[in-house]
Amino acid sequence: METQNLLIAALTHLIQFQSSHCVIARERALMMFEALSDLKESNTEIEDLCLQANALLAT
Repeated sequence: METQNLLIAALTHLIQFQSSHCVIARERALMMFEALSDLKESNTEIEDLCLQANALLAT
C-alpha cells in the first residue's frame, strides 16, 4: 500500500508541475519518486520508472 500511495503522490505532483511549472510541485515529485525508488519492496520496473521520472524532472 505504501508503494501505491507514493506512486499516486509522485504522479500528482508531476502533473501539477507539468501544468503549472510550479517549483514546489517539481521538488515534491522528485522527493516522492526518490522515496519510491528507495523502498525495499519496489521492483525493478518501478525503480526504472522512478529513475526516468527523476531524469525528466531534473532537466
